[in-house]
Amino acid sequence: MTPASDLRPPERPDLTAELSRIGEVLAARIDDLADRVTTAIHRDITYYQTAEHIPRDTTISVVRANFAEWVRAITDDNDFETTTARSTGASRAALGVPLPALMHAYRVGFQTLWQEFRSIAESDQTFSRRAVFAATERIWSGYDRFANEVADAHRDATNEQIRDDAAERAALTEHLLEGRFTSKTNLWETAALLQIPTRGPYLAVAAATEVIGRQPLHGVENKLRGLDLRSAWRLLPDQQIGLIHAPTPTAADAALQLLGRVTSGRVGVSAPFTELTHIGRALKYARISLAGPGRGVTQFDDSVLGIAAVATPEVSTGLAQSVLHKLYELAPPDRELLIDTFRAWVHADGNVGETADALFVHRNTIRHRLRRIETLTGRSTSSPRELAELCLAFEVDARLNVTD
Repeated sequence: MTPASDLRPPERPDLTAELSRIGEVLAARIDDLADRVTTAIHRDITYYQTAEHIPRDTTISVVRANFAEWVRAITDDNDFETTTARSTGASRAALGVPLPALMHAYRVGFQTLWQEFRSIAESDQTFSRRAVFAATERIWSGYDRFANEVADAHRDATNEQIRDDAAERAALTEHLLEGRFTSKTNLWETAALLQIPTRGPYLAVAAATEVIGRQPLHGVENKLRGLDLRSAWRLLPDQQIGLIHAPTPTAADAALQLLGRVTSGRVGVSAPFTELTHIGRALKYARISLAGPGRGVTQFDDSVLGIAAVATPEVSTGLAQSVLHKLYELAPPDRELLIDTFRAWVHADGNVGETADALFVHRNTIRHRLRRIETLTGRSTSSPRELAELCLAFEVDARLNVTD
């Protein structure tokens, strides 16, 4: 196929001279441009903020090399040389940089180069309209070529890596998720090999399998990577367990929403935790949340009451049954109405008015339901000790299958 540059008519000498001059001005500013773009990349792109294995010096050298090839094509009227772009795509895939983050970095670079060119064109009125249009066409064509080459190289390297490392990754993932570490160094080395940032927060996940050997969260790792989130997963006979790097509350919310869309069964998620050494405990809480009633995604609440409710499941279940057994004997609609009322009342810190507003009923209705709970459980909501028993019993009910 004939290169696009060979299809263009020969340029006039004066236009070639102007393009060379534009290229020379841009070339003189490459160091400053590379520094500004690198600062923006490490400041504004979440992955580059948290990935310790991509130092600033590496980024700035790659940015400078890409700019040099870009400017050279504008100046010399040559077809774009994209060796650096392809090398960047492959090397970043090897380091585990998600493709969306890499493409974001290229957009930052292009926008900065474009703004710099506009500044040059606006401040120097000696450039002809034809030269400005020709340079603009080459800048946009260059971005298209560079972006495609980077993406293709990244995908090729990623696919090859997946094929080569599947067995090794499975073993390392199991090692990580089961918390088999002899030292922090061993832990960080494992995380680095799995391309998981060593700085949290994280979420531990457990999803119940409906068919042995089939993932209940099919394709979840790739879908999370599309959100610029790194994760590691292991399929067990009865569960799919995983670790998600969620560096911000927004990222954690996005991960939870994605899990809800992917699953058709039940998924338990831990509360956010910051240290990878806590993965074992976090996975335990995710599995406890998985064992709770209902379907969909349930995230563990790491409050003191929540932890107390699940610390010893057998004891906790016995407590809940002894306190709430008469409640469990009611018809399901009546039982759920009282349970929902008590939880709403606790959420409102015992404020009857706020509880009534939340449930869209009269205050006296709330008082009547609370008296029914007191009668059925034999515990008073005005006695601190008995109220503590009620709160713990209802917390256990929310987290464990007490009635099974």
